[in-house]
Amino acid sequence: MAQFFARFFPQRSERPLYDLFAELAELLVQSADTHSKVLGHGYRERTRIAPRLHEQSTVAEELCRRIAQRLAHSLITPYEAELLYDLALTIADTMDSMEHTVELLVISKVGSVPTPLLEAAKGIERASELTVAVTWKLAAVRDLGDHYEQIRKLKRQGERLVRRAHGELYSRGGSTQELLPLHDITESIRETITLQERSARIADLLRVKDS
Repeated sequence: MAQFFARFFPQRSERPLYDLFAELAELLVQSADTHSKVLGHGYRERTRIAPRLHEQSTVAEELCRRIAQRLAHSLITPYEAELLYDLALTIADTMDSMEHTVELLVISKVGSVPTPLLEAAKGIERASELTVAVTWKLAAVRDLGDHYEQIRKLKRQGERLVRRAHGELYSRGGSTQELLPLHDITESIRETITLQERSARIADLLRVKDS
């Protein structure tokens, strides 16, 4: 019976749920913008801007809790509910990953980061904007189209930039104490890129399930 109602009355019944996802995705865009700003500034500005990401991550966790409550009383199928909850958690994990990157930057007091990492951060911003578009279509996931392919393309670009950043680090040399923090920051950015691809894959599973 739940599946019957889910198929014929999803938009009216679940609109508040999808609104929470849209709010979560908008928060992701804000976090990606904060992340880019911290990467591009010096230490003093980083310490001023960085707390925003912690605040954004905290709000994201609260939104995930509210989404879980909505899902527990929704009319959608258990399989779709599991995917949607996984999507929410992965978006929140993406923000946690960006917060981790920022924490590493502030704690290690590194100077400027390699240019490829700044470019990778712009790709993260673009993927976040695409995630917002996905949340607008959760009531009609068949309309997602080539979203996953777009994110996959951004992931490949991001991974190339991460490899370039690693190459720049080791070619310019320096002490382990100098290189290790930048290595960890680079890997943290790689993790953010991976999590965004995972979000897109979950959304695509919803599309396939609904087709």
